[in-house]
Amino acid sequence: MGSRRAALAMASALTIVLAGCGGSAVSGDGDGDAASGADGTPVKVGFMVPKSGVYASIGVDLERGMQIYLEEHGNKLGGREVQLVTIDEGSTPQVGTSAARRLVQQERVAAVLGIVNSATAVGVANIFSDAKVPVISTAQVTDNPYWWRVGWTNAMMNTSIVDYLVDERPDESVYLIGADYKQGHDIIEAVRTGLEAGGVKIAGKAFTPFGTTQDYQPYLSEIRNSGATSVYAFYAGAEAAKFVTQYAQFGLNNGVTLYGNQALTEGNLAAQGAAASGVLTNSIYTPRIDSPANKAFVDAYVAKFDAQPSVYSEAQYASAIVLDKTLAAIGDNAVTGEAIIAALPNIGDIESPRGTWRFDEAQAPTQTLYLRRATEQGGVMYDEVIAELGAYTSEGQRA
Repeated sequence: MGSRRAALAMASALTIVLAGCGGSAVSGDGDGDAASGADGTPVKVGFMVPKSGVYASIGVDLERGMQIYLEEHGNKLGGREVQLVTIDEGSTPQVGTSAARRLVQQERVAAVLGIVNSATAVGVANIFSDAKVPVISTAQVTDNPYWWRVGWTNAMMNTSIVDYLVDERPDESVYLIGADYKQGHDIIEAVRTGLEAGGVKIAGKAFTPFGTTQDYQPYLSEIRNSGATSVYAFYAGAEAAKFVTQYAQFGLNNGVTLYGNQALTEGNLAAQGAAASGVLTNSIYTPRIDSPANKAFVDAYVAKFDAQPSVYSEAQYASAIVLDKTLAAIGDNAVTGEAIIAALPNIGDIESPRGTWRFDEAQAPTQTLYLRRATEQGGVMYDEVIAELGAYTSEGQRA
């Protein structure tokens, strides 16, 4: 077991996105750490979300989670009025870079929330750190003191599903498939290495053109011909909706269990419908978590949007909680990037709909992960919790 975990830890390192701190300052007038919210004026907060492309549906979920929190708190964070500057992240790093420069140079925001695409995160990380603007995001960037993650890390997602398959399904023959871009390759490779180290057979591996694949039948045929007893897939957004739907249409859902990272069903269950039945995913959140905090969040979300919140909605809601607690800790002092960074490590436990968690030394959560099964109840698809996989650190170690 020790050698398997060591191999997995090495593989998980493949998923870490590095962002340096060099580069020139980009603040509009040379002041890289201007105060916001001085003299009772609103604190300006940047909110970068994708409004087009493959991640557009995730962007909607982030906006909804943020809207719920601000409405519940009278448009205040830390007792201060907030001016939310929403900007399109776009679907490419180039668009994201332009958006980041606008937030820093023109809008002069005190902090930034949002950002979905890992490639965009890499492209904008230095822009914000050079300007001393903290980012609280679901996207993964490491070794950057101004980047704090509220969602999950690839390492904890990879390790928790590998641990489950090795410990509970060691006789599976697993086919691996994902989108053909950096994150897809990193995740699939980490899972492959971890499963092989644990003695689980790999039936095959394939990558599909990112953002352009409409017909998955040739790949589904390869899966069927491989003799796999299960599939692990990494897709998100519109790609996930297509893949899961076509997987069922091809008949693979009858006998070949489909596993995936939470992105496989998040925000897509309504579109996937019965095709998603039985799909197993690991996640930090599901609206079916039985707690007062989650029930209140889900009730408010459903009442306003007539839809179930996704992990992205909850993560954005949690981002607002984090910034709320941080600004409260700053008190009446000027809100600057450096003041936010100084306060963030000391905010303690975060109580959000997913449960109680806290930041670790890598500026990411240590938290419980769940195994979920997509299930229909009363004509509505849900990701039901069927097991707790345990608490994991951001580095993919059991806590």
